[in-house]
Amino acid sequence: MMLKKYKIYTGVMYCIIFALFAVTFTSCSTIRKTRTGGKNLAASPEPDTKAVIGVVVQNDIETQRIQIRELDSDVICTLTYDATSLIQDKYKEERYGEDVEVGMILQANYREEDAKLVSAEVPKDVWEYQEVQKFSFSSDENMMRVAGSKYQYSNNTFFFADNMEIAPMEFTNQDLITVRGIGIRVYSVVRTSGHGYIRLENHDSFVGGMAELDGGIFVPVSENTLITAPEGTYRLTLVKKGLSAVKTVKVEKDKEVTADFSDYKEVVTQNISEVTFTVKPDGAELYLNGTAVDYSTPVTLHYGKYNLMVSLTGYETYTAVLEIAGPVIPVRIELADKKSSKATNTPKPSATPSSNDSNDDTVTKKIDSDHTITVSAPEGAEVYLDNVYKGMAPCTFTKVIGSQTITLSDSGYVTKSYPVDILDDGKDVKLSFADLVKENSGSNGETEQ
Repeated sequence: MMLKKYKIYTGVMYCIIFALFAVTFTSCSTIRKTRTGGKNLAASPEPDTKAVIGVVVQNDIETQRIQIRELDSDVICTLTYDATSLIQDKYKEERYGEDVEVGMILQANYREEDAKLVSAEVPKDVWEYQEVQKFSFSSDENMMRVAGSKYQYSNNTFFFADNMEIAPMEFTNQDLITVRGIGIRVYSVVRTSGHGYIRLENHDSFVGGMAELDGGIFVPVSENTLITAPEGTYRLTLVKKGLSAVKTVKVEKDKEVTADFSDYKEVVTQNISEVTFTVKPDGAELYLNGTAVDYSTPVTLHYGKYNLMVSLTGYETYTAVLEIAGPVIPVRIELADKKSSKATNTPKPSATPSSNDSNDDTVTKKIDSDHTITVSAPEGAEVYLDNVYKGMAPCTFTKVIGSQTITLSDSGYVTKSYPVDILDDGKDVKLSFADLVKENSGSNGETEQ
């Protein structure tokens, strides 16, 4: 009898242990699923919490505090987070609080009593463009063009670079940016990589020639050459009439580096061509890879392909891909009058039109020879339009329509660049910029052989 009771007791204990094991296993599985993004965190807030949707404008990792500015307002919500705060990115992957980037758009749920972040995620309707370089702003319309589309920005849009808020005009097309928004609205623009400047010195032997960076930048060499380029290390090559010189240049953000060619030794270089341009009618502007080129004398170019554009008011703008593959190349271009439907502008012998290979930035430029651009301030500063020297402010030059960059430089001051969008409105353009800021000593970079 006792044995029977013992067997019954043992069976009951086994059942209880099995039930506890099943409950424990199920609970662990549920927790594991929640931590790996199986649950919509922000859509299912805990009781007694409040929600805010906005742009992350600050993330202090040391104090574990995050600031979120509400969309379409200047109200900022400051929240604390810790390891228990559940945060998901746009791919529904879990993130730690220190991984939250400034400029992200989040829907955050928090406890009102202590402002503790409970959960957060990127709303489904948020779009994002990363590592963007081709963009422009139209301040008159509060419009931004990016990825071939136009978006609206406002006074509440968050523009950010170098740990501070900046104005849209502080960005240039040499920067890389991340843009986020919802629908047609832009809510944050963050610079992820900046730009610097290369100043040529002791380069008299190459004045009238060309400077090329291996990053694809192509600039005529003048006495005052200053090249705007993204951060990075480049191989800088100067060429003129079969001769060349090469330097390795490191470009740092917002700094000017000097490329000194005083130690230059004459070296005969292969695969360099002298290209003679004959353009009709007189007065037309010629662009190679988006840069204005003086073609009154032969232009020295490396073998290769170049985006060519010739433009003059009253005539059809000509675009083509110019392929250089010989030591001496004559190119003749005759623009067609807009009143005529027949185009006779076929460059010979080695330029052929190509809509597939043409550069978008080149095509968008247009010359208005009847009107001008005047840069009046800051007085005494060197003025460059897309890396081409135009004179010292105040100065006036032919109007170029489209998106481009104005660079201002003066000895002892920090060089500054501004993107401008020149409209085809049949009017002269007058531009005035803020005074340049005095530079700190020791801010120049160095070049290597």
